[in-house]
Amino acid sequence: MAVWLALGSVLVLLQGCAGTQTPTASSERCPPTVTASVTPDKPQVHVAYTEPTVNVEGHPLKALAKTTIYYDLGQGRTAAKHVPASAPSGGGEVSEVITVPLPRAQAAVVRICVTATDRSGLESQATP
Repeated sequence: MAVWLALGSVLVLLQGCAGTQTPTASSERCPPTVTASVTPDKPQVHVAYTEPTVNVEGHPLKALAKTTIYYDLGQGRTAAKHVPASAPSGGGEVSEVITVPLPRAQAAVVRICVTATDRSGLESQATP
């Protein structure tokens, strides 16, 4: 399946729902491809992407359940928001704002990634 993640002017492709179980939040890292700067007075990040419509084999989706937006402050990814699928076949435009809690009262660069999960609970790899 493919998901394009747009953060500012950066687009990245998400491939997935390939039969892996959902990892624990801290066991995986978001790739360094998409980052955002957050500060204590502006901890929100706008994330926009299109849901996938095909799986990794290129077959049309029939059971997309949700996408999950993660943030990673360097200690592993944490789920920020679970977004229900617009349809089992995907393709919906998603635009969400997440809040990144800063452990220290200082600015930080946060990695952002998205996964897709089917109705069986199989989660894709994170956006590259």
